[in-house]
Amino acid sequence: MRQAHMITLFGETVRPMYPSATNGPETQAAMRDHASLSAELRLVLGEIESRASCLHVAASPGGAVSGVPQGLGLECWSRTGAPLRPRARPRGGPRVPGPPPSALLPQDAGQHFSKSLGSLAFGRVAIVAMSVVNLKLAVSIALRFSATRRQFGPTDGEEVPVLEYPMQQWRLLPYLAAAYALDHFSKSLFLDLGDLQQGLLGKDRSVRQAELGREIHALSSAGKPLASWTAQRGIQECREACGGHGYLAMNRLGNLRDDNDPNCTYEGDNNVLLQQTSNYLLGLLAHRDQGGACIQSPLKTVDFLDAYPDILGRRFEGSSPEDLLDSSVPLAAYEWLVCYLLRESYQRLNQEKRSGKSDFEARNNCQVYHCRPLALAFLELTVVRRFHEHAHQPGVPPPLRAVLRRLSALYAVWSLSQHTALLYRGGYLSGERAGKAMESAVLALCAQLKDDAVALVDVIAPPDFILDSPIGRADGELYKNLWTAVLQGSKVLERASWWSEFAVNKPVIGSLKSKL
Repeated sequence: MRQAHMITLFGETVRPMYPSATNGPETQAAMRDHASLSAELRLVLGEIESRASCLHVAASPGGAVSGVPQGLGLECWSRTGAPLRPRARPRGGPRVPGPPPSALLPQDAGQHFSKSLGSLAFGRVAIVAMSVVNLKLAVSIALRFSATRRQFGPTDGEEVPVLEYPMQQWRLLPYLAAAYALDHFSKSLFLDLGDLQQGLLGKDRSVRQAELGREIHALSSAGKPLASWTAQRGIQECREACGGHGYLAMNRLGNLRDDNDPNCTYEGDNNVLLQQTSNYLLGLLAHRDQGGACIQSPLKTVDFLDAYPDILGRRFEGSSPEDLLDSSVPLAAYEWLVCYLLRESYQRLNQEKRSGKSDFEARNNCQVYHCRPLALAFLELTVVRRFHEHAHQPGVPPPLRAVLRRLSALYAVWSLSQHTALLYRGGYLSGERAGKAMESAVLALCAQLKDDAVALVDVIAPPDFILDSPIGRADGELYKNLWTAVLQGSKVLERASWWSEFAVNKPVIGSLKSKL
C-alpha cells in the first residue's frame, strides 16, 4: 500500500500525492519528508475558472543545477477534485488522456489572452526581482571586501584597499549601478503590472487594457533575460574579484550563483523569451507601415518609434568624455540603436519571406544578429530611461541628486559600450574619438563613485545575519569575521578521524596490493 501525503493548500485539503515507484529514492524521500512542511508551493495556472491548485514537491539536490529537481511533474486539482490532466505530466512522459485544454478556458478569446499575458507576466516580473536581489547581495559582498582588503601599494610599507585600483572599480562599480537601475525598473514594472491586474479584476475590456497587457508582456519577456543575465555575469565577476575568498563556501558567492542560474531558463528560456519582445516591436512597425495609426502605448515605452526615420538621421555629436557624464546622451544613442536594429530586423524578415521562407522559418533566421539584440537593446533603453527620469525628477534631495545621476550615467554608458560595434556599423559613431570618449567616461564615472561605493552598498544590503557572508559584514572586520566563522565549524579544533593512519598506524610500503 502506498503511503499518501495529504496537503492543505490555502485552507483546502488537496487530493493526496503518492510516491511513485518510478521516482528515485531521493525523490521519494523528499516527498515523504517535505511534502507537508517544506515543499515548494507554486500556483502556475493562475486565475482560471476551475481555481486550480498545484503542488511542486522539492527533491534533494541531484540534478545538473542545484535546487532544480529533475523528473518531477506537477499534480493539479480543481476545487471539485477533478484532475487537470493536460496540465500535469512528468517531463518527457507521455500525455495522459483527459479533457482538452479548451474545455477549461473562457469563451472570450480576447479576455483569455489578456488574462494569460497577465499570469505569465507575474512570474517573469518576480524573476526579475529575484535576479536583482541576487545581484545586490553579490555586489554588497564584493565591494565591502574590496574596501577592506589591502594589497600592494606605492611603497613596501604601505598597502592600499583593492577598491582604489581602477581595474577593481571597472569590474565592480558598473554592476553596482546595474543593481540600482534594475531594482528601480523591477519595482516600477511591478506597479505597472498592478494596474493591469486592477483592470482585469474590474472587467476592463477597453483597447487601452489590451494594449497594456501586450506592452507588459513584452517588457517582462525581455526584462527577465536582461536581469538574470546581468546578475549571472555580475555574480561571477564579484566572485572572481574577491580572489580565493570568493570561492570559499561560507562567503556565499557560490550559493548565489547556483541560486541565480535557473533564473535564465525557467518561466521561459531567455533566448526564446526575447522573441516575444522582438515580435511585439516588429508588429508595431508593420502596422505603421501598412497605414496604421501612429505608434503609441499606455506606458509610453515605444512612443519614440513613431519618429524612427528622423531618429535614424541623428549622429553622435559628443567629442569628449564630459559629454557622456549625463545619461541623456547615451539615452539618445539608445533610441537610435533600437530604431536601427528594428529597421534591420524588419528588412531582414521581409527579405526572408520574399525568398520563399515560411513565417516560422523567416523569424528563426532573423534571431541571432537582428531580433535578439533588438529586444535586449529595447529593454536596456527602457531601464535607462526610467532610471534617468527617476534620478532627474525635481523631488530628489540635493545631497542624493549627484550620486544618483552618476549611477544613472554609469549604467547607461557601460551598457551602451557593449553595442559599440553596432553603433559604428550603423554610422552613429565615426572616428576613434567617440569610442575613446565612451571608455574614458566609464572610467571617470567609476572614479567619481568610488568613494560613495560603500555607502551605496549599505543602502541596498540586508542585515548581516541575512547576507550571511563573513567577508561582506558591515563592520569591515574582514579577517576577524573570517576566523570567527571558521571556529564555528563542527569539530574544527579536533583531530581528523584519519589522523592515526598518518601517524601511528601507517601502512607498510608495498603491503597494499591491488585486488584486480
